[in-house]
Amino acid sequence: MRLSGVIGQPRAVAQLEDELEAGRLAHAYLFAGPRGVGRTTTALALFAAANCEQPEGGQACAGCGSCRRIAAGTHEDLIVLEPPSAARSSQIKVEAVREAIRATGFAPFAGGVRLILIKQAGHLNPASANALLKTLEEPPPNNILVLTVSDPKELLPTLVSRCRKVNFMPLTPEQIQAELERRGEAPEEARLKAGLAGGSLGRALELDTAVLRHDLERLLGRLHGGGALEDWSFADKLVGDHRGSGGIDREGISQALDLLALHFRDAAVSAAGRPELACLPAAGPAHDISAACAAFARVRRAQGQILGNAAPELALVVLLGELKEAAVHG
Repeated sequence: MRLSGVIGQPRAVAQLEDELEAGRLAHAYLFAGPRGVGRTTTALALFAAANCEQPEGGQACAGCGSCRRIAAGTHEDLIVLEPPSAARSSQIKVEAVREAIRATGFAPFAGGVRLILIKQAGHLNPASANALLKTLEEPPPNNILVLTVSDPKELLPTLVSRCRKVNFMPLTPEQIQAELERRGEAPEEARLKAGLAGGSLGRALELDTAVLRHDLERLLGRLHGGGALEDWSFADKLVGDHRGSGGIDREGISQALDLLALHFRDAAVSAAGRPELACLPAAGPAHDISAACAAFARVRRAQGQILGNAAPELALVVLLGELKEAAVHG
C-alpha cells in the first residue's frame, strides 16, 4: 500500500510504505521534525492505508466509508490528543492520556487498526508521559500510537526508546509555493509566503501577509528618522499589539520582523545580480551586498533574543539603532 497526500517527505513515506507492505508496522512511532511539514498528514495517510476497504492502484481509495470518515475527522478508531493551546506552558493532561489508553483495551470498532495520534507530544506533563509508558511497554494488538515532536529531546528518553523513529525534513520553498498555488493562492502571494514559511507549509497557510506588510512599512519608516525615544514608543506599541491575557506573544513579535529580514535578504540577492530570487515584489539593491547581509544578520539576532526571553521592547530599540547607525556609516 502507498501513502497519498504527503508532500515532500519521500524518505519517511518510503519507510512507512515498506513496513506497511511487509506487515511489520510498529506499535508506536515517533514522527520527528518541524511543525507544519506533514507529520499529521502522514499519520492520517498511514491510518487510511491500513484501514481502506477498497484500495485502488495500491493506495487508499478516498471513497470508501473508512476513508471518508478519516477525511472528515469522525472515524471511530481515530483518537487525537494535543495541547489545548499554543502556549509553551500548555499541557496534555494525564486524564486525556488515560482515557485514550482505556480505549486500547477494546478491539477497534471498525475491525481494522486504531490510531492514537499525540500531536506536539513534548507537551506531555510528567504524569501523562509516565501513564503512556506502560502502554508502550505492553502494546495491545491492532493499535498504533504516533507521537509528533519537533525534537526527540522534548520527550523522556524512555518514551523515545519505545518508539520507531521517522524523520521529517523542512519543505523547499518551491514545494510550498506549488502547494499554495494548487490551493488557489496567486503566484506572487504564494512565493512570498513560501519565502517566509521556513520550510513549513503549515506556517505558510497561517501567514497573514497583509499584516506583515503593514509591520514592514512601519519598521522601514522608523529607519528614516527619529531618535531613541521615538523608537522606544514605536517598540512599546508593536509589543503591545502582541500582548494578550496569556502574556506576550513572542512568536508573533518575531514574525513581525520576518518581512524585515526578507527585505534585507532580497536587497542582498538583488545587489548580487540575482533579482529573480527576490520574494518581495518591490525589492531593490538599496544596500551593497555586505551591508544587506549584515542587516539581515542583525534582524535574525534580534528575533533570537526576543524568542529567548529578552525584553522585546529593548531588543527592538537596539535593532533599530543598529540599523540606523549602519545606514549612516555604511
